[in-house]
Amino acid sequence: MTNSSEMTNQATETLKPKPALPWWRRIERRHMLIVLGVLLAFDAAFYIFAVRPLGARAQEQQILVRTLRDQRQQKRQQMEGLRAVSEKVEKARLEGDELVEQLTLARKHTFSRLVKELNAAADEAGLESRERNYGSDPIEGADEYGAITVTASFHGGYEQLVKLLNRLDRSEEFLIIGSLGATPRSETNDLQITMKIDTFVRGL
Repeated sequence: MTNSSEMTNQATETLKPKPALPWWRRIERRHMLIVLGVLLAFDAAFYIFAVRPLGARAQEQQILVRTLRDQRQQKRQQMEGLRAVSEKVEKARLEGDELVEQLTLARKHTFSRLVKELNAAADEAGLESRERNYGSDPIEGADEYGAITVTASFHGGYEQLVKLLNRLDRSEEFLIIGSLGATPRSETNDLQITMKIDTFVRGL
């Protein structure tokens, strides 16, 4: 009786339906490998076409930033060099203007200062002043400046002539002796001295 009951229980258990497996257990291994391969290919494609270009663009941006920084530094150095040159040019211009101011005479004072200087030089040298002629000529390319030429004659000896030349050489005015002629006078031992003296004037 017991054996019959056990057999009945075994038969009943055999006829009971087996519990359903999870969905992932029902997928065949071959299909699982295919799915994993597709996911791996997708990841590789995503890296190649999305992640890698982003990294390359970041590197390109870094290179661009470094290039712009270097160019800015170069431009700054160029600007500093141009500023230094400009300052030197401006300094040279100011010094040139000062030199021109010193070497030229103002128009309204030109003739009075020349007369005064030549008279003082002749008196110190012991020469007798004779005729004087004044002429002016513009300087080509410099409309505001001109040249004054003084033709002056003196009577005196050789030693007095040397003193006159030394005095004119030490003059505070910028005087250029353009020509000099000295001939003996027949009636005396003195010399007939003729010289042309040039100077420059501003505001002619």
